[in-house]
Amino acid sequence: SIPFRKMYGLGNDFIVLDARKDPKLSAAGEPKRATLLTDRKIGIGCDQLIILEKCEDANCFMRIINADGSEVGACGNATRCVGGLCFEEEPSLTVVNIRTKAGLLKCYKGDAPDMIAVDMGAPRLVWSEVPVAREVDTLHCRDAVEGPGLTDCACCSMGNPHATFFVPDCEAIDLPTIGHDLEHHAFFPERCNVSVVTVAADKKSIRMRVWERGTGMTLACGTGACATLTNAVRRGLIGADQGYKAEVKMDGGSLWIQYAPPGSGVADEGHVLMTGSYATAFAGEIPPQLWTPPN
Repeated sequence: SIPFRKMYGLGNDFIVLDARKDPKLSAAGEPKRATLLTDRKIGIGCDQLIILEKCEDANCFMRIINADGSEVGACGNATRCVGGLCFEEEPSLTVVNIRTKAGLLKCYKGDAPDMIAVDMGAPRLVWSEVPVAREVDTLHCRDAVEGPGLTDCACCSMGNPHATFFVPDCEAIDLPTIGHDLEHHAFFPERCNVSVVTVAADKKSIRMRVWERGTGMTLACGTGACATLTNAVRRGLIGADQGYKAEVKMDGGSLWIQYAPPGSGVADEGHVLMTGSYATAFAGEIPPQLWTPPN
């Protein structure tokens, strides 16, 4: 049998396979198998497939496979789910270390049993680290990439590339129609996650809608929320008066994000801190026909 858990953070859902004790489960990451498992009509269905592997310097190594079979370096909502799972396995832990392709992430227990806080590390702000196709000030990309009602995005990497478009009303943007072309724009050599966002007048919250690279429209994106708050702070839309933090409101729910820039004198300056909920929907076993996809 091949056991799995179906977990989610704010509606961003995952199939979680534990290959720490059974390394053969890592084979789930093969593109044909992954796309079959993640298919919502003929598979189990999810936004991303998560594979946990043994790691010498962390509680686990987390692999992240998109619905199109591509492997990526970071996923904030999945990190909270895996952190919560590790705390459930070992309740005495005070911190869970998760190694990813993008680096080491630290998870902490939140104020409620279903809340997890994650130190997502420092955002990458240099154009070549995002990456984008040419040297630009990533805070104002001007007309480098545009869409209907969209221009002058801010870009950064949270272990995966993000473009943030600040608009007066993000609900008015037809992101499901234009998201694919923005993701695949030549300005983004590794493709890109695209968020359209509106900062509330009181600056306490940000409304965000997201198109995720390799998946499409999703209910929430943890690294996208981190990138959105980071870029809002960089542009001076959120600042010291707000404690360099805000509630990022997505279709699936809210995350609380903080990014105090280097030199601000705030604890954890230079790092992005993300807090939000996680949950297990159900557990089951993968049937043989999904593990052995047709040629």
